[in-house]
Amino acid sequence: MSNATPNNPVPTLADLMEHANAQWRVFDLGRRIQSISKQEFAAVEANDKPYPYPIQQKARFALLFWDQNQAKADGMKNPFIWFLQFDVDELGMLKLQQRDHYISLVIKELGGALAGDTEQQADKLNNHPYSFTPDQNRQAAFNARVKVALKQPASMYYEHAQAYFNGHLGTDKWQELTVQGIADFASRIDVKDNQTALIKALDDLTVQTLSVLGATLEHYTIGVALTEKLIEQQKVAISTSDHEQVFHLLRCMAGSESKALVLQQLKHLLSCHDIDEESLFLIIAGRFWSYLNDQELLHVFFDRVAQHPNQQLFPGIFADLVAIPETRQTMLNLLRDPNRSTAVSRAIGTLFGR
Repeated sequence: MSNATPNNPVPTLADLMEHANAQWRVFDLGRRIQSISKQEFAAVEANDKPYPYPIQQKARFALLFWDQNQAKADGMKNPFIWFLQFDVDELGMLKLQQRDHYISLVIKELGGALAGDTEQQADKLNNHPYSFTPDQNRQAAFNARVKVALKQPASMYYEHAQAYFNGHLGTDKWQELTVQGIADFASRIDVKDNQTALIKALDDLTVQTLSVLGATLEHYTIGVALTEKLIEQQKVAISTSDHEQVFHLLRCMAGSESKALVLQQLKHLLSCHDIDEESLFLIIAGRFWSYLNDQELLHVFFDRVAQHPNQQLFPGIFADLVAIPETRQTMLNLLRDPNRSTAVSRAIGTLFGR
């Protein structure tokens, strides 16, 4: 692969993968960890459509790839991972000059040898502004997701976590759990009765365990029974003003297949005016954004945000949500909605300096 010239323009990331004879996948890492199809990613790179899940005006994703010839030879997929972030504009479109700059750095340093030595790659590509390091919980959740996607065994910590949630270890043994083990359990919540085990274990989980569980389970689909148990636990936490537990349990519900139950519970949470921490609003915007297309929830949510003491909360959340394709039109409609509250109208006015 030669360097880009005026007659040989900078290719796309997809082109890099194809020219390197690599198998590859893309996962969003900004909101909930979820895959982005090659077709959709190609459309994003062509600026034919906005990035599907931007967060805080950034596209934050992982590009996972491996040498398909090597995989065939030894029967193992040993993927390389680039954690990348690029700015998006107010429409959610990728700012391609940043992507182009990154690709030019890759071509300059690695040429076509994308799937070469890992340490060599790290040394040559560690000095650019487009990388990011996921936090420990997200890193573990992503590692677990990759293992499932590539049909590889879970980490060595999975069985211990599974034994704990199944009640085979004492409840006081929670300190022996690892973040990766909990993430592996969450990624396999739909197998080997894991969901049933978690329902039974929820009553006895420490806040530390629940914190990691919420940060990893939010990326996976859970069933109705587990959703109902989480809501039950959340109502108990509300009654005792344990807001930290409320938020951890809420994150656990992000991937629930029971949309009606979750919508009802979101409305209930927003009706609890003593829960006024920023975390509530940031979790809803960051993990439950699609629910805000419900008009009733939308109005209650933004009325609470507009009245929050932190006056930067409203413009920040509005800017975040208006860049998401799924909620953009809803946000634009809110600007001229005659049914919005006085507080929301006032907050919108500040967006435009009125």
